[in-house]
Amino acid sequence: KFERERVQAEAEITAREDAERKAREDADRLAAADVAANEAAAKAGKEAEATAAAAAVATVVAITPAAASATDSLLADLDSFSMRDDEERERKEAEEKARKEDEERARLEAEAGAKREAEDKKRHEEEELRREDEEARLAREAEERKAREEEDRRLQEEEERKRKAKESLVRHQSGAQPAKPAKQVKPGDDFDDEIEISDADLDLDDVKADEKKLAKDKNKDKDGDKRARDQINSDARKASNAADSVISAPQTPVKIRRPVKWGKSAAIALFVLVLGGLGLLHVIPLSNTQYEQLASEALGRPVKIGSVRLSVITGVELKFEGLSIGENVHAASARAAPQIGTLFGGDKKVFTHLSIEGLVVPQSEIGTVLFGAFKGDGLTIGRITASKAKFPGKLPFPDMDLDIALGPNGAVKAVDFKSAETKLAGVLLPQGESASVEFSAGTFLLPFAPAVALSDFNSKGTLTTQEISLSAWNAKLFDGQLSGTARIRWGARWSVDGELRVKQMNVIVLAPALMSEGRADGRGTFSMGGTVPDKLGADARIEGSFAVGKGVLGSFSLARGLQTAGGQFSGRTEFSELTGTGIYNKGAVTLRDMKLAAGLLSANGTADIEPGGRISGRINAELGAQRGMFALAGTSSEPQIKK
Repeated sequence: KFERERVQAEAEITAREDAERKAREDADRLAAADVAANEAAAKAGKEAEATAAAAAVATVVAITPAAASATDSLLADLDSFSMRDDEERERKEAEEKARKEDEERARLEAEAGAKREAEDKKRHEEEELRREDEEARLAREAEERKAREEEDRRLQEEEERKRKAKESLVRHQSGAQPAKPAKQVKPGDDFDDEIEISDADLDLDDVKADEKKLAKDKNKDKDGDKRARDQINSDARKASNAADSVISAPQTPVKIRRPVKWGKSAAIALFVLVLGGLGLLHVIPLSNTQYEQLASEALGRPVKIGSVRLSVITGVELKFEGLSIGENVHAASARAAPQIGTLFGGDKKVFTHLSIEGLVVPQSEIGTVLFGAFKGDGLTIGRITASKAKFPGKLPFPDMDLDIALGPNGAVKAVDFKSAETKLAGVLLPQGESASVEFSAGTFLLPFAPAVALSDFNSKGTLTTQEISLSAWNAKLFDGQLSGTARIRWGARWSVDGELRVKQMNVIVLAPALMSEGRADGRGTFSMGGTVPDKLGADARIEGSFAVGKGVLGSFSLARGLQTAGGQFSGRTEFSELTGTGIYNKGAVTLRDMKLAAGLLSANGTADIEPGGRISGRINAELGAQRGMFALAGTSSEPQIKK
């Protein structure tokens, strides 16, 4: 529909232009006829001249309203197009706003659901742990109760045995003095220290045996040998007299000790001695001379260690305090897990893992650490980890957690690094004198222009001791996508160069007053150099081409400037496309070959923006048959055009 209206408007404009041209031709013919009449009829004089002048005036008056009418119609059509564009833009903005609100609502609902699931899972796990703890507690109580019942039963059986022994002794004492009642044993009496022995502890087996023998002899031969009977009776009386003597003197009971359980005591004593020995090893420092010498020989640089201690509390490990390598690399402490066979004695030390705290490595030492190797075979380390390692230097590096895998010769095989501060994560894989590198970051401050923050940064490339070459990188900036290549070299002088591609960047953030709407695509090259790396951005140069689609020049109206007279023309200029080439050099911007298309309106021009923001340039605009030249002035925050 819009296209049909545009074609109709162009047809109407063409018709009006034809009418104006025909009117001008008629006026020319009439003027020529008047001149001929004046020359042929000289006698008519002043009356004929007045008549011709009146006719010419009438013709001009007749033409002027037609031209004015055509111009008014054209302005009305342009205003109509502008209103429709505004309505279309408002409709799209409303739809986009509704879409974003729906997405935000869905995101919040998803987050709430995930949070509820996490809480339910946590609550279930806590209930499961409480149930397991309760079952374990009940099991322990049952075992303890069973042990107490067993002990009580054993004590009762012991008491019953002693009671029966005392009663048996009393029954076998015939004709002796009445025995004093035996002491009653109550449950819970302590038998661990000393036991008072009375009747029950006498040996009754001999007496019982003699009685049985006597009864047997009587049954076999009542008329047997008298000496045998007398002997038996004599033995019985002796036993009875012995029992009477013990019973009649209970004030001096015989006391015996229970056998001591030396096995349990010895085990406890041994356990205490072992713990004491381990604690002594844990607090007694070891000699650090051997470790300093081995590390210095392996690294080819002097190594100092403040102290060395052996710890066996959580596993056998050596703890080092106050480490330094050369003059620049330092660490507060380190814990090493040694192979037991190499712990004591010998000229070789093998550690499966070395964990470092408070590591500080200057940026100038990174290449030496990354591409170095151990000398000799006196020291072997399988893996090194470091928490929040610092890398001071000319570039702003975040604190990083490191996980380094080493080969048998101490050469670095792989380095995993990450930083929670910037969501940085990456891996380095050394290969000879270079290393392949890949890393990403949620937020990435350009080291050479810290004011520029990229998001969702990803890159891969190659690192050496002299440079890093990124074969590909991409990031987000101002709602658009950036990508390209880069090469960074360092030394006495730093240099950065590469290629840059831009896609759908929001240009409003660059100069809102100059261009209030639009998305830019472009490509070009960039370069910068200097001795201070974090200041290189101030001397950067970017050169390339650009194209902005469906944008708005936010401070002036070219159409109004073409249609009216005056010094300045504020307003808006909507366009479908703006193309050109540009150069950014040390803060100054040069725009050339700019071409603007906006339906019937077209323009071209140049512009220069100084580092302070002052603008100068020219614009040639055309709207149908109307043409004009404008001077671009003001500043990037308040741009102006003048005829």
